[in-house]
Amino acid sequence: MSQTANPGNTEPEFKITSILVPLIAIISGIFMVILDSTAMNVALSRLVVDFQTDLPTIEWTVTGYMLATAAVIPLAGWLSDRFGAKNVFLTSVILFTIASLLCATPNSAEWLIVFRILQGLGGGFVMPVAMAYVFRLSPPNKIGQVMGMLGVPILLAPAIGPVLAGWLVEYHSWHWIFLINIPVGIFSFAFGLWKLPKTERKKVAGFDLPGMILGPIAFAALSYGIAQGAESWTRRKHSSVLL
Repeated sequence: MSQTANPGNTEPEFKITSILVPLIAIISGIFMVILDSTAMNVALSRLVVDFQTDLPTIEWTVTGYMLATAAVIPLAGWLSDRFGAKNVFLTSVILFTIASLLCATPNSAEWLIVFRILQGLGGGFVMPVAMAYVFRLSPPNKIGQVMGMLGVPILLAPAIGPVLAGWLVEYHSWHWIFLINIPVGIFSFAFGLWKLPKTERKKVAGFDLPGMILGPIAFAALSYGIAQGAESWTRRKHSSVLL
């Protein structure tokens, strides 16, 4: 006798195509943020000339972006539970896109640094919220497969960023490093608004104002300290020359 499965115990088979469209919104947002984190390095020498400033000052367009991104990561989980992952993701994409437009407009290095920090604040939420979405959209036995798809932009964006930025700076203008984010951001927001499922809000602990302020500052300070280690963690540089 042939055995038949009990319909009451069967579950519909998971297909990656069922979450493909939401993943497109998530992947495009991640790609945009990571691409911009590496593309800026190529334009620094041109920005020094255009803004008539020095390299240590213009390097804060990279450092400020990195610190802002690191600072908001501890807040991502709390905000996602409090306001919903979809709302936080879409808000961060919009903030990043608007900041990208602002980064293409300044006529001084100081304003570019400010807008880059604003851009980092938006981009910092994208990655952790995207990871949380993957765990909610995928069954436990398929998380590895879906994370593999999500890893594509994480691996490609850092490699593409400097090449694309170099071509834009050489043949067009450094402004296009930021302007190319606008259609990608609009695309990610539209797809996310259309297809990202709403997630239930969870009960969260009360608002800890000192923790919300000190946590990001501590996280950013730690990131800055590690980054400065590439130069020196002491003030005894060039002491042998002075002797």
